Amino acid sequence: MKPTIKDIAQRAHVSTATVSRVLSKKAKSYRPETAAKIEAIAKDLGYKKNLAAAELAANSSMLIAVILNNTQTNFSNDIIAAIQAETDKAGYQMFILYAGNHDARLLNQAISVALERHVAGILLVATSLDEQAARTLRESSTPCRLVSVYDEADPRYTGFKFTSSNNEKIGYLATNYLIERGHSRIGLAGIDRSSTGKQRLHGYQRAMTEHGLIPRMDWVEYGDYSFGPQQNMLKTLMNKDLDAIITASDMVAVGMIREAHLLGLNIPKDLSFISIDGTFLCDITIPTITSVTQDFYQMGLIAVRSLLNDDDSQFIPVHITPRNSVRLLSKKSFER
Repeated sequence: MKPTIKDIAQRAHVSTATVSRVLSKKAKSYRPETAAKIEAIAKDLGYKKNLAAAELAANSSMLIAVILNNTQTNFSNDIIAAIQAETDKAGYQMFILYAGNHDARLLNQAISVALERHVAGILLVATSLDEQAARTLRESSTPCRLVSVYDEADPRYTGFKFTSSNNEKIGYLATNYLIERGHSRIGLAGIDRSSTGKQRLHGYQRAMTEHGLIPRMDWVEYGDYSFGPQQNMLKTLMNKDLDAIITASDMVAVGMIREAHLLGLNIPKDLSFISIDGTFLCDITIPTITSVTQDFYQMGLIAVRSLLNDDDSQFIPVHITPRNSVRLLSKKSFER
């Protein structure tokens, strides 16, 4: 049986109120020797303060809940590391709640747990909101922020602030980079049908159209951003006589380049690749993979600061990181 404040009070021969004041570091209405005695007894008994109860009684919390979708790629590692560092720096603690892979039941369960803990705020990482989740969060007074996801066109997301990369810009930059190097038959592989996938597809289509190219939907292969078996996806796109492929994540890029090697293709001589994310995976493959690089660590830092300060939504800058997976086909196009 866990020791209680009452147990400590009985052994110290003081009131439970005194024990509570000492352990809560409240007003010094007790003698130093009394405090030392109580703290020694608490340690001896193995007493652990009930943080949830204490926070509820004080109507305050130093906890931040991080609700994490089961991402099929590795980008969230840096986000979580940054959230941990920044919450600790600000004097808060974080705990992670798992929301499954776009699982409405697990998402709403995670939100309920966070709200029951009376947390200071909630960060939803790569998490798509359903109507129930959006309604529950709106009806609560708990600050929350979306991280690495947003959808300004979907009414479910109305009123929710976000910290994210601009997905439409990501799709545009990747496509434009390839076109400026002479590529014109460009595929897009591994995006899903969520807001993130739609935004990146729109950027891809905009860049193609601006350069007088027709964006064809049969050059787009949907997926879930994972490594997975990419052989069928690659073969399907290769049948379209493409000269370059944009992959929705580094994990997709690694999987497709692996399959390309197995098929006897030379990358980038036979086929160019540019990936979205720019994690360490791009530096450990052969060849190394050119990427549209997102600053996930900065995203995590800004998400915490923005949550605590109630700042406006913010896009984190992205940039192209040239490596060795894109072939220059046309110098004239490159200099345009």
